[in-house]
Amino acid sequence: MISSSIPFPPIYWWVKACQSKTVTIDLGEHYQKMSYRNRYYLAAPEGKILMSLPLENGRNQRISMKDVKLSDETDWQSNQWKTIVSLYNRSPFFEYFEHYFKPLFEKPFDSLHAFNIAGIHQINNLLKLGLNIETTEIFTKHYPEGITDLRNTLKPQSEPEEMKTTAYYQVFEDRAGFQSNCSVLDLLFCEGMAARDFLLK
Repeated sequence: MISSSIPFPPIYWWVKACQSKTVTIDLGEHYQKMSYRNRYYLAAPEGKILMSLPLENGRNQRISMKDVKLSDETDWQSNQWKTIVSLYNRSPFFEYFEHYFKPLFEKPFDSLHAFNIAGIHQINNLLKLGLNIETTEIFTKHYPEGITDLRNTLKPQSEPEEMKTTAYYQVFEDRAGFQSNCSVLDLLFCEGMAARDFLLK
């Protein structure tokens, strides 16, 4: 599978990654605004909420993903962690996993990809998925048939039927209904290690 660099990718990404076993993160492609490249979504009482990573030089830059820097003008890591805690501290498994993720919101990260890949590796290791995660700095527009290319098909603005997530327990489902294809963090905090079977089935 070939993919953009994404923070805490949505569940559909992980399902396709588990099917592929090997994931190559494309750092040669240009950053694209309004994409998953610097955002992830969590389930909240009002529905899905956007968590956006602030970028140095804003979101309109056209540079390779390997060169995109995170902005340190705001305390975004602390603010996002506080939001995660407020949303999931009542979820069944948050207390078991929070100490694995809190450091990611305390350690300084210079580049967008460094933060993104740290989260991907953490999930891969925690759930024992055994994925082979690679990177490439050489942009290839088209890959051969048989290679799943999610770089331009996985978009926050559209969710085809095939990307909709099978329902699982969510903290605010009684208020907002089930929110499909949230960040894998939502699945992990709500289902614990059962998330592994969910992604592999």
